[in-house]
Amino acid sequence: MRRFGRLARPAALLCLFVGPLAAQEVRLSDEPRGAAQEALAAFLARGGYEVWTSDTILARGDTVEGHVLLLEGAGRIAGRVEGDVYVVDGDLILRVGGSIGGDVVVLAGLLLDSDLATVEGAITYRPNERLRVIPEAGGYTIFAVQRPLPAVELDGQYGFHLPTYQRVDALTFAWGATVRAAHAAGQPELGGVVRYKTGPDDVEGSVRAAWNASERVRLFAAASRATRSNDEWIRPTWVNTLMFAFAGDDYRDYYRADRAGAGVEWGIRRAPDWRGGTDVTLTVGAAWEEARSVEARDVTILFAADDARFNPAIDPGDIYSAWVGLAVEDRREDSRTRLGLTLEGSTEDIGGDFSFLRAEARLALKRPILSTHSLDVFAIGRGDLAGTLPGQRWSGLGRIGTLPTFPVLSLRGERLLYGEATYALPLYSAGTLGALEAFLRGSAGTAWSEGESFRLRENATLGLRARVWGVGLEVGVASGFGGDNDESDVQVYVDLRLDRPTGGRGLPLF
Repeated sequence: MRRFGRLARPAALLCLFVGPLAAQEVRLSDEPRGAAQEALAAFLARGGYEVWTSDTILARGDTVEGHVLLLEGAGRIAGRVEGDVYVVDGDLILRVGGSIGGDVVVLAGLLLDSDLATVEGAITYRPNERLRVIPEAGGYTIFAVQRPLPAVELDGQYGFHLPTYQRVDALTFAWGATVRAAHAAGQPELGGVVRYKTGPDDVEGSVRAAWNASERVRLFAAASRATRSNDEWIRPTWVNTLMFAFAGDDYRDYYRADRAGAGVEWGIRRAPDWRGGTDVTLTVGAAWEEARSVEARDVTILFAADDARFNPAIDPGDIYSAWVGLAVEDRREDSRTRLGLTLEGSTEDIGGDFSFLRAEARLALKRPILSTHSLDVFAIGRGDLAGTLPGQRWSGLGRIGTLPTFPVLSLRGERLLYGEATYALPLYSAGTLGALEAFLRGSAGTAWSEGESFRLRENATLGLRARVWGVGLEVGVASGFGGDNDESDVQVYVDLRLDRPTGGRGLPLF
């Protein structure tokens, strides 16, 4: 081993000086795709790095003052690199005593770390990133190898969606697929979903088309006949299905609508460093909608009475509207911030039956507190800024998922305001599988209409939550305060919890 170290040092010094003397240019062949390639592009544009293009050893006691870019070969580091080390389609072996002063990023290669090596920055390992290096005149080109999309793609399992169950359609089965010209410019695609509803014994569906004008711009159009709700933010569809089937609690109000529209979506991803990045999506579109009321049905509930809650009527008619949506997500090593903003405007001047301007904002935060503790915050506000909202744009809240001591969606109106903050204390952790936590949640909100006074309702909840693969099973005791509850001031509940959607992509067309 000592003989190998003495022989390796001259070889390492030779390899280190080849890159700078050759003035090799390294470039990406195409526009970066995804956060990994965005970060690589920024590194290449920054310059000031040495290029290693063959097996290289940096022996103990040797130092590289700047950054290193390793292409294809294997780099064995027992010495010191003052800056960042980027590896593309190669292998990096950190040996005992090795030291990196910046970040380590390995793309499409192998990383072998040592507990006795030191990396002062972040370590990012992306072995499945599809990048290849091709020597060309004057330097090297890094190609992004894309896996071709299938010409025919079935939704879910063999095209089948999870069945849904609720009080106006009963049991619904759905099947969908997408066909695309995978090798054509923009990869145009056409997809659709067919749904069969056992309640009204009816068939409905959706059709959609999309075309990628560029890496960041996507054009889309869609038409559908579907049962819709403004209350999806409270809980996912499959959770609502389970709650209704077992306990008879349907946390949504519904209406039926024919809808057609088109729009454009522009997205950009910023990755300032490997500790996180920011995604921004801007959506602009226009749509037509014809809506009608539906009635609740008496359907079978396993462990509760079969009397379904009343489904409120809407204002039937046509809506011609335009919308703009903005979605922003910022991710860091141990925190996340998501923001969604939507503005929809409709006018009777072009043939519709309603004129209004509706706004919606959603915010979700995840933050570590006191090392292993965490704080989750969610807030939503929506309502009319001008005109009068028809019933098909009203919202509601109440019962578990929002305010547990109030009846299901008992607070309903043109305007809605709701927020909650959850402080979690871990009791037991099973790593990536999940954890057992104690939590304390404060929630407040209300829904009201023109002519009604604004009156905030509050709940405080204490409970236990078991998280397994991102799904939280809660057992909690909620208490209302303020003296304005319609039922008991104390409510014991069991709930399934997931992250709430933050919206910001405009009016859903599918």
